[in-house]
Order: sequence, then C-alpha cells, then structure tokens
Amino acid sequence: MLFVSHNTTLKSGIELTDFILRISEGQTEIINERIGNLPEPIDLPVGIYAVEVYSMEFSEPKFEQPFYYGKTIVEIEQNVTKNAVLVCSQGNAGIRVVWSKDFSDLYSTFQAKIFSDDGYLNYSSTETRTGYFLPGNVSVVIMADGLTIDGGIITLEARDLVTAYLRPKYTASGNLNIDISIDKTVNEREVEIVIDPENIIEEQNSVTNPYTIAQAIAHQGSNDVWIIGYIVGSKPSANYDFVDGAWLNTNIVLADDIDQSDDRNCIFVDLATAGFRNPLNLVNNPLNLHRKLLIKGNLRAYHLRAGLRDLSDFSFVEQ
Repeated sequence: MLFVSHNTTLKSGIELTDFILRISEGQTEIINERIGNLPEPIDLPVGIYAVEVYSMEFSEPKFEQPFYYGKTIVEIEQNVTKNAVLVCSQGNAGIRVVWSKDFSDLYSTFQAKIFSDDGYLNYSSTETRTGYFLPGNVSVVIMADGLTIDGGIITLEARDLVTAYLRPKYTASGNLNIDISIDKTVNEREVEIVIDPENIIEEQNSVTNPYTIAQAIAHQGSNDVWIIGYIVGSKPSANYDFVDGAWLNTNIVLADDIDQSDDRNCIFVDLATAGFRNPLNLVNNPLNLHRKLLIKGNLRAYHLRAGLRDLSDFSFVEQ
C-alpha cells in the first residue's frame, strides 16, 4: 500500500486537491487522477514506482500560469504501507515587461514579443501580467512605430521571476541602441533592454523579400505582407492533424519545411477571399501538397492559430 501526503505551501488560490497524481511503473501508467479523487491509502502490487504530482499540464507559454511539480521513487513491499512525501516546486519561470516613461513618450505604438522553443507571448504596451515559460532560452523582439528590434536572449531557470525594463537610449544621431544586463545572483531579477540601431530588423514586406513562416508567426497583426512556405496540409474541422484525405477546401497550412506537423510552427491560410480557394485548396488540387507558395495578405489569427487572411496575391515558386 502507498499513502500519499502533501505538505506544500503554495500561493493563495491554489488547491492541492486539484493537483494531478501520476503513478507509473516503468513505461506503464498506473494512476493519473486528481488528488481529491484518490483513496487513501492506495493499493499497489509489489514493485518500484515513480510517483509524480503536478498542478497542470504546461507545454507552451501562458500568462499568469505558474505550475508546480514534484516527483519521488517508491518501492512497494508486501504487506507494508509506504509514505510518499512529495515536495512541489515551481517548474516554470515568469517574465514581466515594464516600459519606461521615456519609451512611451518616444513611441506612439509599441509592443514586445517573447519567444521560446514552445511558442511565444505578446506583451502589448498595456500588458501588466506575468508570462510564464519553460526553463531555457527565450528571445525578445520589440516592435515600435514600425521598427522591429532584436532585444536579445534571456536565460530562464525554474522559479525565476524576471522583470524586463525596456527603455530607449538616445544617441547624437537620434538612433537607438539595445543592451541587456541580467542579475543572475537571485531568482527574482531585472533585465534592462536598451535600443541599439545595429539590432533593428529590416521589414520584409516585398515580393522579393518575404517573411518565412517563423517570421510570419512572430509578426501577427501586420498588414499587406508577403510570406513564403510549403503547403503541408489543411486544417480538418475536428483537429490540427495534417492527414491526407482529411482536408477541407476552406484553408491550407504553410510551414518552412515539408515535414512539419506541429501546428505551432505553421501559418493557417484562410481561403475565403474570392479567387483564392479554387486554385489553392487541396481537396480540388491534391498536387499542391508540398508545393512552395508565395502569398500576400494580412497576418491575423485563424482558428486560434497564427494565420493569414484577406489575401491579395499569390504565386507558386517552382523548385
């Protein structure tokens, strides 16, 4: 038998009974259930088990979503009750963006996007929430009055809480500089981002210099832009799997490589604009699969994913 106790101090509003307990033996999952629904003690056959507890599934960046995780290994012996005491700690890291008054005085429109390998969060000029990311490197991109600026890399560890202060640096020529300094001595730290003219990213709104799909994902909200990518499928009505024969004629999905199957790395193209559905949809044109497409439109969310809508022009790029 196994007795699971929990003696963890968490932020107010977090109920331990809502945590998920997962018990597995090797690759076999034995239990995956809310703690509040579990019996005490838990009867288990003799063996060695991994006992895990977590507050939520966390696989992509989210605002105001710290998550907690704990794990231990328990050996169950015959007719013996074992205690599994799980100490949960925060498994992700938070970033809050603060704009200086000088920055808001200098620019009329501005926002920041912070990217990780698992996705990105958009911090508008009025965003005050803390965004949470899995540990690792994240990159900062700033958009201010039409300029796209590389803000550099921040390295995150579990339980970090980073405040990123963004301010302009004035030079004699009136250009901008970016610099980053990080205090790594404590988990709660500050990052200052200053604008550098050498880090300004050229806009790519021409037919000869289109966005890649990754760049298009990063520039959602932009209008009249050219993007280029491979047609890897379309979104069926029930899911995001790119399965042959399950296509719809209402959309196509573009990616930077033909083997891409992760919808977070794709652009979903809405074919509602007159003149685009008939030549581009895969239902009527299955040979379009894996063709390279150059297409122009507005970068807007489509079916809750990064998208391209209000199309205005396209051409196939023959290999």
